[in-house]
Amino acid sequence: MTCRELPVDFSFTDTERSALVRRLESIRVNPYKAYEAFRHEICMLVASDPHVARFRDFMEARRRVSAYERPFVFVANCPIDSVLPELGNVDPVADKHAKKRSFVAEGFLQLHADVAGEHPISYLNVNDGDVFQDIFPKASLSDSQSQKALGPIHFHKDLANHFVRPDLVNILSLRSCDDNEIWTTFVANRDVLAALDRNTLAVLREGAFYTPFDDLSMMGGNVALGRAADHAVLTREVELRFFEKRTEGLTDSATRAVQRLTETLHAVKRRVQMRPGDFVSIANNLSLHGKEIGIVRNEAAQRQRWSIKTVNVHAIAPHVPHLVPGSSYLING
Repeated sequence: MTCRELPVDFSFTDTERSALVRRLESIRVNPYKAYEAFRHEICMLVASDPHVARFRDFMEARRRVSAYERPFVFVANCPIDSVLPELGNVDPVADKHAKKRSFVAEGFLQLHADVAGEHPISYLNVNDGDVFQDIFPKASLSDSQSQKALGPIHFHKDLANHFVRPDLVNILSLRSCDDNEIWTTFVANRDVLAALDRNTLAVLREGAFYTPFDDLSMMGGNVALGRAADHAVLTREVELRFFEKRTEGLTDSATRAVQRLTETLHAVKRRVQMRPGDFVSIANNLSLHGKEIGIVRNEAAQRQRWSIKTVNVHAIAPHVPHLVPGSSYLING
């Protein structure tokens, strides 16, 4: 039995899903070669397709809800590709570029961004600038703390130390195996902060912590990032800049605060065994997420577990100085 500890906020009907699959399969623009043209095609679809209307109404209402109170949006029965290629674990991104012939999943992620009023971005140091990124095991990164890991990924927010930190992380499940206990894990900052004592919160506000840059940005190699700066964990009273087992306290009290925070994360976490067509939008600055692994009964299926994601910002204007010249989405870092 699959585990789903987040409530389903919206579910596409089978009719809506099937119609959107057909419409998205008809788009022949390759988002990995011409992202802006692909984005335009999806914008036209959103404006004209009646099967988007109910989802648009839901998202308009959802945008009026506090993201601090409800940092996750879970959507079921989303359109995904009818045929998915088998990818190898040596260079799965190259395999995807060579073998993937339809772009339904990519289209849905862009569709959601348009309806939600979000702006997908990409990074030169991550998948050479692709907007649509894979959560898929890569042999050379199998033991890393990245979306290419085969093993567990500790609680974190995406790109916590980057000069352009995404506001949203949106994940769509493409392939999974119910026999394997692999859970995406979620923690709302509000639940963590409510459970921590006053003294721990005070220490977390101090600039007495250090977190190295994430593995994928460092291994991308296109732009040198240097050493990350020391930082506070609790900022703006509601945001947690933290990567479990990577963020270090630089004083004794900070080290104790890291331990207390870690214990609290696991006390209030929620788990979901993502199935094909499941989608979750994560408020990146108001929550933490990760991956836990229990019993793996099918190791071959574990190596083929596949989700696709985007990282989005609410508006691109504040980040224009960091864009590659001539691009509306590609971050120079």
